[in-house]
Amino acid sequence: MKLRTITLISCLLFVLTAFSQDRTISSTKKGGLRISFGNYGFGNFNVESKGKIELADDDEDVKSMSSDGYLEITKTVFGSRRSIIITPNGTGLKREYYEGRSSIAYEPAGRKWLSEILPEVVRSTTIGAESRVNRFYRQGGSKAVVEEITQLENDYVKAHYANALMELNIPVKEYASIATQVAATIESDHYLTEFLKKNMSKFLQNKEATEALFAATRKLESDHYKTEVIKEGLQRGPVSLETVRILLEAANTMESDHYKTEVLTSLLRQNDLTDAIVGEIIASTKSIDSDHYRTVVLTKALEKKDLSPTSYQRVLESVKDVEADHYKTEIIKQLLRNPLTPEALGNLVTLLSSFESAHYVTTVANELLTKQTMTENVFQQLLSVVGHQQSDFYTSSFMKTALQQPNVSKQYVLSIIQSAGNIDSDHYTTEILVTAAPLVKSFNDATLKDAYRATAKKIESETYYGRALRAID
Repeated sequence: MKLRTITLISCLLFVLTAFSQDRTISSTKKGGLRISFGNYGFGNFNVESKGKIELADDDEDVKSMSSDGYLEITKTVFGSRRSIIITPNGTGLKREYYEGRSSIAYEPAGRKWLSEILPEVVRSTTIGAESRVNRFYRQGGSKAVVEEITQLENDYVKAHYANALMELNIPVKEYASIATQVAATIESDHYLTEFLKKNMSKFLQNKEATEALFAATRKLESDHYKTEVIKEGLQRGPVSLETVRILLEAANTMESDHYKTEVLTSLLRQNDLTDAIVGEIIASTKSIDSDHYRTVVLTKALEKKDLSPTSYQRVLESVKDVEADHYKTEIIKQLLRNPLTPEALGNLVTLLSSFESAHYVTTVANELLTKQTMTENVFQQLLSVVGHQQSDFYTSSFMKTALQQPNVSKQYVLSIIQSAGNIDSDHYTTEILVTAAPLVKSFNDATLKDAYRATAKKIESETYYGRALRAID
């Protein structure tokens, strides 16, 4: 008989554990909570509760409950149904025990069954959660509570316990450890996100907890949930460089360029970002595959004032991986609103040689002319890149724009005139020479005049040749 009893208990516990894999949670008509478990037709397990419930220290009995409290536990296995109903009764508790539809004396059968099943129930539900959290905290602090959380059956219950722990008067220095350990034990993105958001104001109270909060987002598999937590955290205050690096690591694990962009632009909306932080954000754009989204982030970053040459160079490094000339141009135009070093300008001109569109090459080249001060070497480099285009129209357009810049130097004019001789079209060569003619006259320099006539001699059309010479004479 004893062996049979043990076997039955083991069966009940096994089925209870199995049933916890299939769970529904809903509200009752009495304003309480109903949690149901089922498993492949073998049986079901239901718990209905309301109010504040305090458990005995061994979790095998109910110690007390609030005046509006109510607890009903029902278990059905292979047609065998048992129930216990506990309600407040004056200063004590009223306990009712049923086997099937028959009311059975609570002592001793009901008490025995409750003591067997309640420890499993409390680890599968939120019944008595607050009292248990308080008990474990009194016994061993937050470490003991977190250890119990790791033993709980599902993420809904784990998150409930973790939130109850954060309601206690815990030293701020322990927040980081709690965030890290809870994130390690909750598998559900939904419940982990809810926990982090609910307690965000506390986690943001010190540097270590803030870093732990954002580090926990790396545990989230969903890019949506990662972004949700990060954006809300960023809206509440400034971040350190170390925190930015943690966030960038989280962003780099995202598959969605859309959500990466959400995170990075949220970072860039922070006030008083240092150049080092913006530089880290710029560098991280290399993990964005979409030309569109990379452009969104880089142009946003370039709106920041007083960035260093290093940050500008990082922009150029990121632009190298952009495929579409249109997006490259959009980024570079934003970049050129800032004064660049000769080295950066040289790198930018080198980048221009990767463009396929003569239109966009000329657009960027003209921006360089109007927005930057170039050395002779950089200008020669730019002239060479533009001159190697297949379009005489765009090449001549750039050269004429260069000649029309204020305070154009004699060396610039000489270089343009010499390069004009490489253009196949007599029409465009003549246009460049005619545009240059007033400058040649004003400099009154023999070298310029000789170069002008040498280029004019390459014009095959007598009409265009005559027009070019008349402009200089």
